[in-house]
Parts: sequence; C-alpha cells; structure tokens
Amino acid sequence: MSATSPDPVKAGDKFPDGVKFTYVPYTSDKEAITSCGMPQQYDASKEFADKKVVLFAVPGAFTPGCSVRHLPGFIEHLSEIKAKGVDLVIVIAFNDAWVMSAWSKANNIKDEILFMTDADTKFSKSIGWTKGDRTGRYAMIIDHGKITYAENEPGGEVTHKTLDVITLFHKASSPASIRTHTLLKQLSAHASETATEDQAADHTAQNKLQRTEFELNVTEDPPTSDQLRTILEYVGSGGGRAGKIVEGATDEADALKKLEEDPGRFKQPVVRHSRPQSSLPQTEESMLTVHTGSGLEQWKGW
Repeated sequence: MSATSPDPVKAGDKFPDGVKFTYVPYTSDKEAITSCGMPQQYDASKEFADKKVVLFAVPGAFTPGCSVRHLPGFIEHLSEIKAKGVDLVIVIAFNDAWVMSAWSKANNIKDEILFMTDADTKFSKSIGWTKGDRTGRYAMIIDHGKITYAENEPGGEVTHKTLDVITLFHKASSPASIRTHTLLKQLSAHASETATEDQAADHTAQNKLQRTEFELNVTEDPPTSDQLRTILEYVGSGGGRAGKIVEGATDEADALKKLEEDPGRFKQPVVRHSRPQSSLPQTEESMLTVHTGSGLEQWKGW
C-alpha cells in the first residue's frame, strides 16, 4: 500500500501488510448491550495469512442502509458462507470498537461475525474506498493472504452487484495452459463488450446468455485446500479423476494430503469457478478444453 496515495486492491493481489483493526471480543459475561469489554488490536494481515475470510465494510453502524439491507443479508446467509470453507466473516466501519460491539449485540451476534473498527479509516483510505470521513461500502474475499474478490460500491445504495470469479491455475510453460488463458481472456473481453452494448439495445435470449460477465484471476500458485475441494467436488474424485488433478492421488483425501506434502503434484492448467453450480454461457466458444496432464477433458461450464 502506498503511504501517500490510495492504492486500490483487486482480485489476485496479496492482502496488504500492516493492516490492523480494533474490536471487543465476545465474552459471555459481557453479553448485555450496556456492558463494555476492552478493545483489542487485531492484526488482520497476520491473521488472514492462514484463513479464508469474507471482509465487508459499511459506512456506519446503526445507519439505515447498513442495518436494514446490508448487514442482514450476511446474517441471513451466514451458514451458506461458512459452508464454502470460510473461516471468518468480518464487518468493519469507522465507528469505535464499543459502538461496533453494541451493534453486534443489537443483532444478536456473538462471534459468528466479528465487528471491527477501521480506526481513522486508515485501511479504507489506503485503498481509496471511503465515503467522506467514513469507511466505504465494499467487500473482499481473502484466501490465505490472497485477495480473490474485491468490489467497491461508489453509490449510496446497496446494489449487490457481483461478478463471478474464474481462476486459472496457470503454467506458463504449458501450451495447453497458454491456450486456455487466451480463450478465457477472449471470453471475458467479449462478455464485457456485449454487456455494454445491452445498455442501448435489446438482444435475443441466446445473446443474453453469451454476455455473462466474469472476473478472471490467473495464478501460477497451487490451489489452497478449500479451492482443491471445490475443484474435486465438481469433477469428482473417483475413477482416477483425483489423479488427473493431483499426481498420484486416489481420492479427495489423498489429493489433499499429497498437495500439502508436495504442491508440485498439482497439474496445471485447471480452471475453477467461484460458484461451481454456475456456468459460463453454453456456447461452443465457452467450452474450455482443459489439459490435466494425463489427457484432455472438456469442461462445459463449471
């Protein structure tokens, strides 16, 4: 992060160093909203290094938009979020730690979601995502220290606009990986162009399918355990399929073990969708041929 000017973050970036928040940890003896615990510093950069985290920011605790529309959505879908392997869900605002603690109690939250203070909006200012003197309204997913999703909403209302993230586990020396990378970039560019065109013209149902936008994240790092589970959940781990993703693996448990022992066993290229149940448009252009080391497989969507 730059010390003199905002440095916005994006998917694929490492979560910045030196980020610290403040919060009041939940304790059973301080459950009452009128009880005040002692604020503690939270080293986000250190804690996020080995966890999968959903971090979202709001302009202020107890404000109408945040209390009526933004926060309740996360509370309502908390179990679904945690089911995706998320270790922590954290909300930050410019309010002090006691106000954030009271806001959590007012919503009957103990430690399922951590309510924290971005003191002096230091972090939000460093990435340029503020609303005047307040924290902005934005969200991030950090997977073991790496940002896999980041979006800032500059408007005043909660729009819930999101883009699915397509991650390519890339190997620059692999011709198959290079072809896959090129195809994904073409699909992404085409989707953005047609989505813009749709603002001024009507199209057929087929064209509407073809304009699905997504955010492309390319990495040469091996997947995290959670990412590998998602991949194997989609392709299946039986019948030798696990071995096509992780060399020598016989099933999911074996693949996870072998990846931890030797990340080099992971066979790039592999494409992972942030929402496995979703799919890219079902067109010839979107049928990716993904080389997994021991053969060619067509993944039609994800």
